[in-house]
Amino acid sequence: MDNIVSRADFLVKKILWTKSELRAEKDIAKREKLFEHQDKLVECLHAESDKASESKDLDRMKAMVKKLQAILK
Repeated sequence: MDNIVSRADFLVKKILWTKSELRAEKDIAKREKLFEHQDKLVECLHAESDKASESKDLDRMKAMVKKLQAILK
């Protein structure tokens, strides 16, 4: 069970990876596709954040805040 990653953790990892790819990519067309992909990932993470808020589970909400702060750095 240790190798199972939550959907939110997976999305954060993908968003961080996309951010690093955007910094390195010079081709405008590829950057546009990366931005579109990142927008979709952020929308999914936002949906996961809403689920955490609706759960009223304080620990889950705190964990989500940490994940959101990680992508803002």
